[in-house]
Amino acid sequence: MDTPRPHEPVRAEHEIEGNRVRSLEDKVDLFEEKAIEEKVKSTKALIQTFLQTLKAFRLYEADHPILSKFSERVRNDFNQYFDEFDSFSLQIGEHRLYYRGKVVYENQDIKESLAFVFYKDGIRELQFLKGLEFKEMMDFLNIVRKSDFLNRMEDDLVTLLWEKEFSHITFITVDEFLEGSGIYVPATEEDLIKRSEYKGSWDEPTQEKVEQRQDQSSQVPVAEGLEQAINPAPGQSLAQACQLTPEEKETIHREAQQEQQPEYIYVLIDNLIEILLHLGEDVDAYENMISYFDRVIEYLLEQKEVGKAVTLLKSLNDMMESMVLKDKQIFAIRRILEKSSSSKHIELLGKVIKGNGEVHSESILQYFQFFTKQAVEPLCVLLGEIESGKWRKVICDSVAELSQEDIQPLVRFLSDPNPFLVCLILYILGRTGDPAALKVLESLVTHANRKVREETLQVLNKYGEKSKALIQKFLNDSEPKIRAKAALLLARHAKAEAVKPLMELILSEDFYKRHYEEKISFFRALSETGSKEVIPILKKIARKRKWFQKAKWNEMRQCAANALKMIEA
Repeated sequence: MDTPRPHEPVRAEHEIEGNRVRSLEDKVDLFEEKAIEEKVKSTKALIQTFLQTLKAFRLYEADHPILSKFSERVRNDFNQYFDEFDSFSLQIGEHRLYYRGKVVYENQDIKESLAFVFYKDGIRELQFLKGLEFKEMMDFLNIVRKSDFLNRMEDDLVTLLWEKEFSHITFITVDEFLEGSGIYVPATEEDLIKRSEYKGSWDEPTQEKVEQRQDQSSQVPVAEGLEQAINPAPGQSLAQACQLTPEEKETIHREAQQEQQPEYIYVLIDNLIEILLHLGEDVDAYENMISYFDRVIEYLLEQKEVGKAVTLLKSLNDMMESMVLKDKQIFAIRRILEKSSSSKHIELLGKVIKGNGEVHSESILQYFQFFTKQAVEPLCVLLGEIESGKWRKVICDSVAELSQEDIQPLVRFLSDPNPFLVCLILYILGRTGDPAALKVLESLVTHANRKVREETLQVLNKYGEKSKALIQKFLNDSEPKIRAKAALLLARHAKAEAVKPLMELILSEDFYKRHYEEKISFFRALSETGSKEVIPILKKIARKRKWFQKAKWNEMRQCAANALKMIEA
């Protein structure tokens, strides 16, 4: 009979115990994976309801009865979700929504994509917490619904969400210029050595991997190499040893400047200007020189060398101001400067802005200083393509300045199919303050887009009494808020002349059925006219009682009473 070896039972017990541990870990992992899958499934169901509700809020006006059905459904789904979980959290990509790394929503169409609505304003995570109130959800949906019509020069989605101070809705934003720029900077030699080791994954290296690395004879000890290369002084940290001296900094700065503005560009500019100054009377020679300058500037913009193009334009402009030139030379330089404002040049500049505008920001702003009136139309075209709020503001400022004496190039863009561009052009018209704008604004009083009509009314307000006839037309707008604002503006600018049109509407058959906020605005407008002739009519309304629609009529009586107090105060 064989005698069992002494080590075999011990090894067998270890193997059994190890198998049990691994089996238990596998079960735990499987349980966690199933739990995550169940939560993702619930999240997908809630996302579906959430999206359908948001689409409905985008399609219909706030008081449309169908929205109540969607609102009730999303409330019930959130309540059911929070019965099981404490929070509903989504990570946001450019076209996708994620839950714990799993895609729960995807739409590549940026006009329809809910993910892109948040992503473009820098929101990277949304979280709805247990206890979410119905009013909070409605406020959130209404804010997101407005996001497509925001004037990015005045508001953005993040600002509107912050202003609401939600208790159970949180979000994380990121600066688009810093996103993804996390950089590890070692503070000590030990940190640098540790980070210099290559690891194939985020997991800790196994003993087997360590042994394999130790067996590789070609490996050079990192610590020894660093010490020989850097040789820090006693008591000196690695960061201090690596610090540049002032002389080294100056050398690097000088070399960088030379790389950005190599000598040849200055030589080329000097040579071209020298040739221009020594041209005779030959017209063709000047035309050839104009064409050559034009091609040089175009090439520089194609290569995204905006700074070099600015250097060339600045040299020509300085020469105009500092030298006595012939008429043909002056004419040639002006032609070159005008060509820098052509559609082609602005299209190329737009590509730089859309590609990486912040890198070339200073040079682009300098290029804008050389624009002539020929730049207005191509800049308006670019305005409809730019998504950055900062650059839209820059373009609007430039176009407003160039259009001070002539708004005609702007007029054709008021019929553009893009309502957001129309609103931007209206903003520019308001900046110019040109009275001729009143003639072209009349066609926008009945524009199909609500935001365009609102912006038109805002611009008319800047023209004061001159705009009262157009403001009066907004009293019959389809939107209650626009009618209410128009009533107040009309009273402010027309004073006593506003009494008749306001009273005609207030005394109309169905006016008392309108929203309370609109009635308040109309009666307040009456009081702001300062006219005493409205007092008897207001007293009559305040005393009159009705049996039908009693609550609505009581609102009329209250409004009339308040208006009387304001007049008599």
